[in-house]
Amino acid sequence: MKRIPTEADWLAAINGLGSAARTALARLNDLEQIYRRGLRAVACEYRPGALPSLLALLLMRPMVSPQTVADMLQFSVAGASKLIQRAVAAGMLVEITKRKTWKAFLPPDLAVHFGFASPRRGRPRLDPPALPADRNMAAALDAFDTEMAAIDRLLSSRSNAGGA
Repeated sequence: MKRIPTEADWLAAINGLGSAARTALARLNDLEQIYRRGLRAVACEYRPGALPSLLALLLMRPMVSPQTVADMLQFSVAGASKLIQRAVAAGMLVEITKRKTWKAFLPPDLAVHFGFASPRRGRPRLDPPALPADRNMAAALDAFDTEMAAIDRLLSSRSNAGGA
């Protein structure tokens, strides 16, 4: 490190920060897609059982195995394997190891991102937003979306004012 950074040093640091922020936003978008797809899968199940718990676990730890699910959700390994198979059938997870034992699973988006699965070809499907369970939840989500839009407008106006 230089004692007094030059303009080029500051520019490199800011560019690195911008790149890290874009990567983090992409990861956040992946997590939101995992959550929405999971909610849709849970809503389509006649008896979801422990799928909501698995969905919550996937948001905290996207790569899972039957052993980790058993440990985290306090199931037997056989019960965790059955739960994971239900999640695979619902499209929440894909197997990335292709073996009989010590299997590992990732959400489909992350499996494609890290090269464990091939991306879908053709035009991407538009996912409909998940429907909230009740009106109070819908109102809370609408209020949250409105607040986030206001924050986006505030940040974009500040960045435009700073650049002008």
